[in-house]
Amino acid sequence: MFAFVVCLQTMTWACSSRSTAAGVPRPPTPPTTVAVTPEPTVSPPAATVIGPEPGTSNCALIDAPGEPVATVALNERIDSSNAPHPTNESERLVFHQLYETLMRADCTGRLVPGLAESWRLDGDGHTWIVRLRDGARFSDSTPVTASQVRSSWTRDRTGDELQPHVSRLVQSVAVVDDRTLAIRLRNQRVDMPLALAHSDLAVAKYPADSEWPIGTRPARIVTGGDVVSPITASVITLVRDNLPPIRFLLAGGDPRDLLDTSVDLLLTREPAALDYAATLPQFQSVPLPWQRTHVLIAPGRSRSSPSLSEQARQMLADDAVRGEARGAQVPFWWTMLTDCEVAPAPPRNQSAFTPRIVYDAGDAASRDLAERFVGLARASGPTAATFLDALLPDRPRRTYQRATGLDGEPLALARRLGRDAGYIMSIDNRPLDACREWQVLMDAARWLDPDTIVPLVDTRLHAVVRRGRSGITAEWDGGLLIDQ
Repeated sequence: MFAFVVCLQTMTWACSSRSTAAGVPRPPTPPTTVAVTPEPTVSPPAATVIGPEPGTSNCALIDAPGEPVATVALNERIDSSNAPHPTNESERLVFHQLYETLMRADCTGRLVPGLAESWRLDGDGHTWIVRLRDGARFSDSTPVTASQVRSSWTRDRTGDELQPHVSRLVQSVAVVDDRTLAIRLRNQRVDMPLALAHSDLAVAKYPADSEWPIGTRPARIVTGGDVVSPITASVITLVRDNLPPIRFLLAGGDPRDLLDTSVDLLLTREPAALDYAATLPQFQSVPLPWQRTHVLIAPGRSRSSPSLSEQARQMLADDAVRGEARGAQVPFWWTMLTDCEVAPAPPRNQSAFTPRIVYDAGDAASRDLAERFVGLARASGPTAATFLDALLPDRPRRTYQRATGLDGEPLALARRLGRDAGYIMSIDNRPLDACREWQVLMDAARWLDPDTIVPLVDTRLHAVVRRGRSGITAEWDGGLLIDQ
């Protein structure tokens, strides 16, 4: 803590240093290359099918050919009840191997076929006509029909009411025939229906006798198996048609220990693990795109309050956050929201805040930032004052008396009530649908105002890959496909 305050007071970046390896380039934000281009008329004829253009980008994580990945190490919990909608990066990796969306957005933001083979904008200029690929099947070999896609999006898999996570993206969906759907999106974009590539719209079937929903990729999960090391809590095996199986080793604790097992792939941003991997000649580390932005939100914060400068954000990234980070970079999507069906935030009573800053206990970067802000509130000097003028413009300096990590329902309740002095949150910095992301934030904290969000730092994961392995493809949402 003392070292951080000294760094801030001297206005230098000498307290920490990092090296960044070359890897997958950060895709443009927002996506600028599109795969579906409507006809240049107000209402395209209903019979005109507008399909994806041939792909030209290379989204392979490792260009050189090699052996397939057989073992993947994961640090976060995998909960089958969340499938097919991931809640953390480990679930995102596993679920991507099982479930498909109608379209996919590759690492450049280009829309490519997924479960659907083609799509077009209907004559009304608002409805997308989407046709499923010929021969699409679930992993139990049963055919995928348009009715089943619609059913997977509705409450209790029946009726007309869409599930909440679906209705944030989709206004209505109708079955045209066995392979065709008519979908009207909430955020109308006439260039391409990027929302249909969101994991909230992954398609699955939910048999009563299965712990895991059935996906449309030729793969299925087998739980259990031999524990390969003392640090491995459990093993999930992905059995795939015509491809070798993949074992996912679920373990907590120090990720460096995972590298001493027979893993082929580890996703991490822990600096100790990355430094250790650099000493092991059998591994190479590939940085993934900058995917998350950590922000400060405070109930009742004035819209006229100053924000942190670019220099100050970079200082936080260098001095406060362990692991690779950079000062949050513009543009910030929440400052450019248009045509979103979200009610404005109600006014807040600023007189009774709990003097703490709350963060997600499972997010190391959020913890680092919250603890530094508490340290700043206790410090003195012009540089600390400069930071606090932006972080706490409307509050006494002692507002951040402690940093409190919460998870699960206690964290969700704290955010909903908005009775704390501040919250550190991690959000997607390049969402497929900005209105959907904002609705998720508003569902978590109805008091939130986009003009009062203070961007802090960007973070990203690294893929530590055993040399001689390949067949890993990056996607726009940070997910990876292995030998698909």
